[in-house]
Amino acid sequence: MKVAEHSADGKTYQLKSKYEYWPQTIDVQFRLTYEKGDVPLDGSCSSNVEPIEEITAAPATILSSTNIIERHKWEKDGKKYMNGKCVLPIAERLDDFYIAITLDQDTSGIKNWVGTTFSEDSNGRWYILKNKWTTHPPELQFNFIITFDSDTMPNGNCAILTGGNPEPPSTQSPPPAPTIPSTETTTANMVVVNSYQDNGKMKMQATCDLPIDMPLESFYILLFLTEDTSDLEIWVGKEEQADPDGRWYLVKNNHNANLPSISFPFHVRYSGSQEPSGICKLYSEDLEPIISKPTTPTTSTEPQTTITLPSTTTQQPSSPITITTRPPTRPTTATQPPTVITTRPPTSTTTTTQQQTSQQTTTSTTPAAATTTTTTPEATTTTTTPEATTTKQSVATKYDYPKVLELSILFYEAQRSGKLPSNNRIPFRGDSALGDKGFSGEDLTGGWYDAGDGVKFNLPMASATTILSWGLSQWQDAYEAAGQLELMYDSIKWPLDYLQKCWIESKNLYYCQVADGNKDHAFWGRPEDMTYTRDAFAVSTSKPGSDVAGETVSAFASASIAFAIKDPAYSAELLLKAKTLYTFAKTYRGKYSDSVPEANPFYTSYSGYEDELCLSAAMLYKATKEQKYLNDAEGFATTNAGWAFSWDEKIVACQLLIFQETGDLKYKTPVINFMKDFMSGSVKNTNCGLAFRLKWGSNRYAANAAFIALMAADTPGFSQAEEYKTWAMSQIHYMLGDNNYKMSYQIGYGNNYPRKPHHRASSCPDMPAPCNNAQQYSPSDNPQILYGALVGGPDENDFYEDKRDDYIKNEVAVDYNAGFQSAAAGLLHFAIEETLPQAPPSKC
Repeated sequence: MKVAEHSADGKTYQLKSKYEYWPQTIDVQFRLTYEKGDVPLDGSCSSNVEPIEEITAAPATILSSTNIIERHKWEKDGKKYMNGKCVLPIAERLDDFYIAITLDQDTSGIKNWVGTTFSEDSNGRWYILKNKWTTHPPELQFNFIITFDSDTMPNGNCAILTGGNPEPPSTQSPPPAPTIPSTETTTANMVVVNSYQDNGKMKMQATCDLPIDMPLESFYILLFLTEDTSDLEIWVGKEEQADPDGRWYLVKNNHNANLPSISFPFHVRYSGSQEPSGICKLYSEDLEPIISKPTTPTTSTEPQTTITLPSTTTQQPSSPITITTRPPTRPTTATQPPTVITTRPPTSTTTTTQQQTSQQTTTSTTPAAATTTTTTPEATTTTTTPEATTTKQSVATKYDYPKVLELSILFYEAQRSGKLPSNNRIPFRGDSALGDKGFSGEDLTGGWYDAGDGVKFNLPMASATTILSWGLSQWQDAYEAAGQLELMYDSIKWPLDYLQKCWIESKNLYYCQVADGNKDHAFWGRPEDMTYTRDAFAVSTSKPGSDVAGETVSAFASASIAFAIKDPAYSAELLLKAKTLYTFAKTYRGKYSDSVPEANPFYTSYSGYEDELCLSAAMLYKATKEQKYLNDAEGFATTNAGWAFSWDEKIVACQLLIFQETGDLKYKTPVINFMKDFMSGSVKNTNCGLAFRLKWGSNRYAANAAFIALMAADTPGFSQAEEYKTWAMSQIHYMLGDNNYKMSYQIGYGNNYPRKPHHRASSCPDMPAPCNNAQQYSPSDNPQILYGALVGGPDENDFYEDKRDDYIKNEVAVDYNAGFQSAAAGLLHFAIEETLPQAPPSKC
């Protein structure tokens, strides 16, 4: 519930719920802060509700049922928990239904994110939940958490009930829904996304979307084309064989494929003015056809061409394959209405049509290929395939927040250090810094490069990870709506795995930096080509670093919350590291930049370490609810308004978090004062509306403040919530196009964005061409597009120039994007909830 209204004297509060309550009573618990005198014990509660229509007496029908397919357990505070998952098939849209869970042993305390508890067995052998959201085909993925006492995890099944009064299920698990036999080989028409000239030859960007009935681990895709082609570029597999004339290609997968489809994007060169047509066909590892359920055939009035599988080592189909000579659909690039985020689409992919950032954009959920970002002809092309997810409502927004999230995640992938995964989506990046080691040979590979360089600074890296993880746990629905949830989990896990390596608990040693900034900045080239000695630097009991260690604790604790449902074991691992590292940070106090001179002048800890210890303790309390951490957080906290929220300044985040957890008004006031400073106080606003705190990364400070504004707006007790949302929109919209240049400061968003960021890897041509200072000072655009990066930003007069050697306005950094991305997630969340105000007009 949220406070809708309250009297000035605090004697009357009106609460509003956005959910339905189905038990006979509603248990409302609350916390109040009072000034002095006796505890205000006298009072009463009343309700004013619309009566709920009685459920029909007829029993509900089981629409589908399935066994629990995933179970994970963990222990916390002496209790055993299990995370279970059911995937229930559905054939049509469902608005009003129940979910019944039947278990084979006693349980208690079910938690879920799909429905509210309608009724339950006193021993926890069954639960009936009333759904909260509209659900679309092909399936409902249902996750839940329960507690149990036995040595073995509970097992059972789930069922969808519709059309009547849900009755208590039998404790004997009903059989799962029958499987429809597969009868048709999986084949998909190729869809052309774009065609363009590249070095005097025509190049085509296309995709196939292959439906599947079951997850696949090993498979082949056979691509047929009607014309001669060459130079196939792919991101989801490895080319095994090819026709000398490029009429067919055999690709072996390099990643698992999950329901409901496999998206296969590719680029290929062709001759002539007409793009080839084609089809894709799915084969198992032994080259047997993979079959799927029958689908409605696609009709086309265009002429058809018949081709037969070429004579190779692959198995030939028994009959010729018919394909259309032109794809049946093509995306348009015409001006579209405002961004539309559709509820739970029935398709497996999301396509984004993108215009100038000064215009409004459209996000649709019609059947299409992978979401794709295409470079200019001279540049490398990056293709992304976000996982299909859905939103709750159809809403209109001025800017395309899902696209912002998608692009920002791509930027973090471009910053990866270490051995890259097989599904690396950044074609100009490869393995790098594989020799990063500690004093005793500890493995320090991985993590993110800080900015446009090759140094790993843990303070801003951990700070970015904290903000991203906090935003993910608060606004997970935004990432689901954008189709980026799984990619987001992968994104933050990359630095988290590295930061865990840096904490050597047995030695009370924390590695806080890899590579000397001065040595690194004397080198201009690819991370893959670095040859200079990369020293490691650490804090210890004799050389303390409470700030950098404390911020890493915050990253671990916030991520443990974000991963609690997704991966309970990993969540528990992070929390354990957070606790032990916190003890180290709190016991051995000092500024890391005093102990590690090499951190200066790059990331000197100007604000000291108390703010990091405050935030780390508050985040640990949020994750554990252990009182000792709250006591510590309040001991480190102040009631002064923060100067900024950044890699160095954390106090406002700590104050907001304590208020979220306790409702103590003395921590609310400094947050309000912080927002007053940024909105209309000591922080200067440019003529076009950007809150300008500092020239170095001006966008970063405004975006971080926008994140705080939205987090406060999503916290009960702030009467300024609508004002905060509107102001946060104004800051993020400034960066996306509401500025004097009508350009996006996020690279790749729209058509007008920076082309020469201060970033070594993207300034280099394709390997094996050399890369050196000639590229640093070249007047040409970066040959690689650094999708998603937020450049530093304008000066106090809204002036910006796209120059590679301007590292103040045009460098990028992992901490620049963090608040910006999480703020975009917050705006999308409010849009989904239909509580986002009207977009403010641009001031320029």
